[in-house]
Amino acid sequence: MSGDVDLAARLEMLLVLQWLDDGRPPEGDVMVSVSTAAAELGREGPSGLLAVMGALGALEEAGRVRVEWPGRPGDAGEARVLLSRDITRDADRLFGTGA
Repeated sequence: MSGDVDLAARLEMLLVLQWLDDGRPPEGDVMVSVSTAAAELGREGPSGLLAVMGALGALEEAGRVRVEWPGRPGDAGEARVLLSRDITRDADRLFGTGA
């Protein structure tokens, strides 16, 4: 179980970095490719895709993000992830407001 928690924490950091790189959209949203996230987290292959999707689910259950799947039904290749206000506020404190 600690591996799942670690993966979720690493994924959260990856999402925050992407949000910062995207110019800090005010809604806290980022588009994430599940396969790219899996590769960046060293979890390639089908089991890695499932692990990243599970980590997204864990972050959502914890209230850290909200996940939307805008693709076709059955297509889980890309997700729109909305970071919680707590996450974006903490990132702004750590990295400046970007203004």
